[in-house]
Amino acid sequence: MDIIEISEDNLDDFLSLLGEDLIEDLKRVYYSGIGAVDGDGNAKGAFVYELLNSESEEDIKSRIFLVKSGDQETLKGLESYYRQNSVSEDETVESTYELLDEADAKALSETGFSMEKKEDEAISITLKELAATGLGKSAKLPDHIGSIEDLSILQFRDTIKQILFKGHRGNLEDIPYLPKNWFDNSISACINSGEKIPGLFLIRKTPSGILIPALLFAYGPEFKKDLLYMIRFSLLKALQLYPPETIVRIERKSASTKALTDKLMPNCSGEEIFYGTRKEQA
Repeated sequence: MDIIEISEDNLDDFLSLLGEDLIEDLKRVYYSGIGAVDGDGNAKGAFVYELLNSESEEDIKSRIFLVKSGDQETLKGLESYYRQNSVSEDETVESTYELLDEADAKALSETGFSMEKKEDEAISITLKELAATGLGKSAKLPDHIGSIEDLSILQFRDTIKQILFKGHRGNLEDIPYLPKNWFDNSISACINSGEKIPGLFLIRKTPSGILIPALLFAYGPEFKKDLLYMIRFSLLKALQLYPPETIVRIERKSASTKALTDKLMPNCSGEEIFYGTRKEQA
């Protein structure tokens, strides 16, 4: 068995283990993958993580998204490579994992990670279910709310810079590097106020067809109303373009997002997952 780094040159070899969505994520700047291959070069294990705080002065942390291994030897080989190479090179001070599989979580706990259960911060809901909430009520939207389709790339990049300058980066560590076409331009919304674009609601459509709200921010005297207008615009547009069974995955990382989902979707909760942390180098 050999342990290798997953790169764009060998991504396709790991498709069966990672799935098409994670394969695309591994092309992003802060995502990395480690793979295990057998003597014939066939993929038999994978370990995927994202670096956090790379765009800030805070300590570098790592979030492990996926561990797939058919046996303990493979998992230990992947974890050992991660600890001896990735942690050192990236100057990571803490690693965390969030996994559905109890066996993989237990295996990581044997390498120094803690292990506990918690509710996943992400919840999944269909467009049909969202349409049944208060957001799905038909209402006339103001003319200054529309999709980002008509924004030039320059306008889009400048708007992202303005939002980052105000201290907001949504759910994405690497949003300064993501191109406009990484988001679904048809259902992502913006506030068009003359020369300024004082608000964005960016939504990613993954290769498998899942919709993921990635950034929601507005500023100005009417920003609270405009936030709801953008959400409603995007929902109504998505209902026109996609089947009602389309899954929307919402990351409830901020207090405001959790408060909104609790209000609109009080009976919607995340899956039970396994969670753990490990201190790395000081």
